[in-house]
Amino acid sequence: MSAPVAALHPDVDRLLAAARQRQIAPVYLFVGESFETRAAAHALLDVLVPAARRSLNLETYDGRTTPAATVLDSLRTPGFFGGTKVIWVRDSPVFLSGEKRGDLTGNLLEAWRDGRERDAMEKLLTLVALAGWPDDQFRAARWSAAPKTRLREVFGEDLTAEQIAVLDAVQAACVSRGLTVAEHRDDGASYLAALERQWPPDAVLILTAAAVDARKRLFKRVRDIGAVVEWTHARERSGVLGREAVDEMIARVLDAQGKRLEPVAHELVLRRAGSDAALVASELARLCLYVGERATVTADDVRLVFRDMAESWIFDFTAALSTRQVGRALPLLRGLFAQGEPPLRLLGMIARELRLLLLARECLDDTLRAQWRPGLAFPAFQSRLLPLLDEDTKKAFGNAHPFVLFKRFQEAARLSRSALRAALVQAADLDQRVKSGRGEPALLLELFVLDWCRGGSAVESRMGAA
Repeated sequence: MSAPVAALHPDVDRLLAAARQRQIAPVYLFVGESFETRAAAHALLDVLVPAARRSLNLETYDGRTTPAATVLDSLRTPGFFGGTKVIWVRDSPVFLSGEKRGDLTGNLLEAWRDGRERDAMEKLLTLVALAGWPDDQFRAARWSAAPKTRLREVFGEDLTAEQIAVLDAVQAACVSRGLTVAEHRDDGASYLAALERQWPPDAVLILTAAAVDARKRLFKRVRDIGAVVEWTHARERSGVLGREAVDEMIARVLDAQGKRLEPVAHELVLRRAGSDAALVASELARLCLYVGERATVTADDVRLVFRDMAESWIFDFTAALSTRQVGRALPLLRGLFAQGEPPLRLLGMIARELRLLLLARECLDDTLRAQWRPGLAFPAFQSRLLPLLDEDTKKAFGNAHPFVLFKRFQEAARLSRSALRAALVQAADLDQRVKSGRGEPALLLELFVLDWCRGGSAVESRMGAA
């Protein structure tokens, strides 16, 4: 399956149909994830510029580094041998404002977490340029040591310690690869003036952007005389894609391939979807390829092929650990190995979850002492107990969704501080052994699970009482 099939939007379909009838707008703006906007731009190019003429009638520019004057000069220069000339400006920041920096920061963090390192680095450089920082200031910065006011200046919002650590890693990657911060220019006025005058009727401008501020005059002008398509993915408070957004993507990808999900398979996809729309579309496309000629995708197909991007496994896994059910924990772990998950990444996620369980256990022993009861229902937790947690504590949990917190407290209630501390000590030792090459990582991680489930009480006794 080609990428455009997974990414096209109903509005893009209408624009393509109009373009085939030579009803062509002078400017198109596609807003959303890069896999969506680039797919739409490529589909439009297929209609506007035949492949044989692209070397002469298509010019592509990086919107983060190319001055507006260069783009506008190209628009005013006629194409060779007639026909439509297209200028495509990718990843344009001209529609951004300070209010949208938080959205771009969220996209950056998601890209790094999901292994799209280049995308994350480019977004960091864009944010720093928008803040007006020169390259030498960026290279000297240490986000973990920066005051909150300076972080808000660049990223538009307050960040957790874990998020700041990610930014330090992204910055280090930029420096090691020799990537630099381009001087930021507010080219909005130049583009706006050109749109007011318009340009030759056989010239078309395509702009793609990660985010826009709809209040900007430039955006309003593009919308008035051209065509704007936005991909909006509703999200839960936890950051994961909302059910409606995932349902829309399922329909878009599977309908194009003549496939359908059986009900249980549909629920599994919703549970595994996570927060990255690009990865969801890619996994759905891979699922369609896997089933081949079959029209129906089963739950077993999803379990075998569709990657768990929501980290929902961690709740099943920690639930198995909290009750010391090795028969549940080991199959979960082995299934993740089979999906290609690196053992060190899994160990890091398990250690993070153990730290959060320890934090929850400490809350149960302190702030929520005598408030938590076995069998407490989620509505009661949300209405009575959650308000007792201060903002710093909620931030330490990563401002997680209330139900995510509820699950952690449920699991922490089964454990003692000493048991969790013992597990963290073991995890730290395992991390060192893996990094130093002392043992096979997957086997060491399985032994960690076995030791916890079968001998955790012995380890706990060695650590002493909390």
